[in-house]
Amino acid sequence: MRVGLAGLGRMGAAMAERLLETGHALTVWNRSPDKAASLVAKGAKTAATPAALAAASDVVVTILTDGSAQDAVYLGPDGILAADLTGKLVVEMSTVRPESQSALAEAVRGRGGAFVECPVGGTTGPARSGQLLGLAGGEAGDVARARPLLDALCRRVDHVGSVGAGASMKLAINLPLLVFYQALGEALTLCRHLGHDPA
Repeated sequence: MRVGLAGLGRMGAAMAERLLETGHALTVWNRSPDKAASLVAKGAKTAATPAALAAASDVVVTILTDGSAQDAVYLGPDGILAADLTGKLVVEMSTVRPESQSALAEAVRGRGGAFVECPVGGTTGPARSGQLLGLAGGEAGDVARARPLLDALCRRVDHVGSVGAGASMKLAINLPLLVFYQALGEALTLCRHLGHDPA
């Protein structure tokens, strides 16, 4: 399978290494091209633009920082949506708002492609070893088509509903974590005056 991956931050780079390790023909793109050097040394190719990445791939995977980065990579003049996506599958794995994923799915379909969202739970260690938790949203047939790729990255993939459902579930899962870390910070503040090592 020819896979294109856009977004080589910590998670994206770890996922790219995993895809190379599991035998996929990988092309990568990142706003900072130097981040691709170690992946090229391991066998990946690079694309000059997101549109070129899409043209060179059967499946396009994106994992981007936020909605602004998502817009730039998809909607820019050389963005993914500038390419002919006929017959291609786009798998969007960023943690963004559900309405962003729904709008993007419509735009991808308008260019002839299929769309699955699959934000993931986990950090770089699980990403590198294929142990993420995937929360997939999309049409059943499209999720089934994405499954071999997602199974290489995730220990478990749950199809949680239509596009937007994955983003909703990811935000719901993140909320208790945010509350926990806020409470932990408050707890540390209460005993800081005792002079104990926070660790």
